[in-house]
Parts: sequence; C-alpha cells; structure tokens
Amino acid sequence: MSYKAVILDIDGTIYPHGKAVSAATKQAIERLRDKDMKVVIATGRAPYFSESIVQETGVDSMVFFNGAYAVHEGKEIYRNAIEKNLLEKLLLLSQEYNHPLTFLSGNSFTATDLSHPFVVQAYRHNTWMPDLTPQGYWMDQDIYQLFLHCDTDEEKSYHLQIPELDFRRWTTIEAKTCDVNQSRSNKAVGLTKLLEAIGIAPDETVAFGDGLNDIEMLSMAGMGVAMGSARDEVKQAANMVTLSAEEDGVYYGLERLGLL
Repeated sequence: MSYKAVILDIDGTIYPHGKAVSAATKQAIERLRDKDMKVVIATGRAPYFSESIVQETGVDSMVFFNGAYAVHEGKEIYRNAIEKNLLEKLLLLSQEYNHPLTFLSGNSFTATDLSHPFVVQAYRHNTWMPDLTPQGYWMDQDIYQLFLHCDTDEEKSYHLQIPELDFRRWTTIEAKTCDVNQSRSNKAVGLTKLLEAIGIAPDETVAFGDGLNDIEMLSMAGMGVAMGSARDEVKQAANMVTLSAEEDGVYYGLERLGLL
C-alpha cells in the first residue's frame, strides 16, 4: 500500500508522559516531510494545550478535542460543539454526585472546583491551570469537551444516564479524570473531515495511538499502529504494535513499515 499521510496522537505517542518530544521523533517527522508525506496530529487536547507541540513539530493540520475540532494549515475546517441540553444534564448529575467538571471551549477552560483533589491531580504536571467556572459559562461558550473528575467505578452511572455522551478514562492507571465528548464525535470523525479537505483517503494513512480515544482512529486508518504501552483493547484495534513513546515507538514503527 502506498501511504500518503501519517497521523500521530500526542500524549503517550509522540510525547512520552511528562517528557518532551524526542530527537528521533522530530527526525521522523522531518523525514516524512522530505518524502512529501502529510503529517497530521490528532489529539484529545485543546488547541491551547498543544501550542508547544505545534512549535516543536511544525505540524499545521490537527484534530483537537477527540475529533470535535479540526484545523488545516491554520484554518478551521470543522467543529462540533456539545449540545447545551447534554451539558445541562451532565452538570446537574455531577452536582448531585459532587464531582467537579472542567469545561473546555475553543479558547479557554474552567473548572467548577479548583481545590478538589482530583482536579489538583489532573493539572499537577502542567503549566496551565483552569479558572473557576463563572455563572453561565457553558451557556455562553461553545463547549467541545469536558473533563469529569471522578473514580472509575463512579463513572458508570454517567454512562447509563447520559448515553449521548462518551466517557473515556485518561491513560494513566491512577487517573481520576475522563474525557467527555458527544457519542458521535471521535478522532475518526474529525480526521475524516480533515482528510477530505486534504484529498487523502483513510486507507492511505498510517495512524499511531495509545489511548482509548484512539481506537476509532486506528480502526479507520489503512495501517493502525498501537504504541507498546497501550491497553490490550487498543492493541486489538490496531494492525501493528510498536514500542512505547519512551522507546521512540513512532520512529521504530515507521522504520518497520519502510516509511523512513
């Protein structure tokens, strides 16, 4: 198969948790460009959480918020905000269970409780911190994603009561947070819109990922590559398994595929 694009997740894929993009991964991206291959980043992050990655890699086509927002060469080409009635249902349920939420709009993010230990844990390794959610924030802004801060077993009630939303636990085992997106919104959806704009078919792509939010993307791509640190269900959705991000798994995987 002649591949035309390589799609890369950020955290746990090109970005080892708590570390920087390695020289080998940067070199791989440069070598792909030298071969006129398109490089795309697909992440659960917001645009404002990804600025340093964009600067480090030079990638200008990206899918954010697990597929709810897509940009090609710096221009917005797709967005899909969460419906207001679903935001209200989630907010009321989280208040009933005393679970904090982080609301993520296109240009800012706020949390309903800044002192809750699960919120503190979620941002402890980051340089950014949310503001306190002002009254009516979620009504006035387009919200593309939320973080629900709760234990894994507590998450199940939300699945049952709001099936229109997807809840996906963060990759690290100790994480007390999950991404919340509309059920019809995932990385594969945003990537489909982006690839249409570029003129590349999904089966002409190679995708690398490690998280539960990468499953649809790996299944969509012509060659889905799971990182060595990925969960078993992620690896099962892939065509191939490479090394972990700490072991330069993207570079190794691209070499195995003969793309470098």
